Amino acid sequence: MRKARIIIFDDDPVILDMLGYYFSVRDFEVQSFSEPILCHPSESTNSCLTPCADIIITDFRMPQRNGFDLLHNQARCGCTISIWNKAIVSGALPSEHLRKTYEVAGMFFEKPFSLTELRAWTKECLDRVDLTRPLASYNRRNG
Repeated sequence: MRKARIIIFDDDPVILDMLGYYFSVRDFEVQSFSEPILCHPSESTNSCLTPCADIIITDFRMPQRNGFDLLHNQARCGCTISIWNKAIVSGALPSEHLRKTYEVAGMFFEKPFSLTELRAWTKECLDRVDLTRPLASYNRRNG
């Protein structure tokens, strides 16, 4: 059985480091990125055949692309990670963006968020994950 893999996107290095540490000491495999890096779908099918992670957490406001656009692009490319295992985090988010968030992510956390709530959500995510199923490598490219 493998470790659960979580991918974190946040342009704030303090949050990125804090979440990376938080999940790594809880025995997750953590991949973190300070910019919204897009996954690269399978060359032959132009879609995602094998998930690259079990959970994705992304900040909404990042310099090159927002978290909504990142997750929307993943969905468009056929990402096979459950929408319920994706979360967007942000400070104040206008209501029109909040509604759109739930089109691509199952959870929204407002900064500052509670680590207790985050832990509870990740436990729910893990209930939906098969840790015997292999994951693809995260073939990334700048978006």
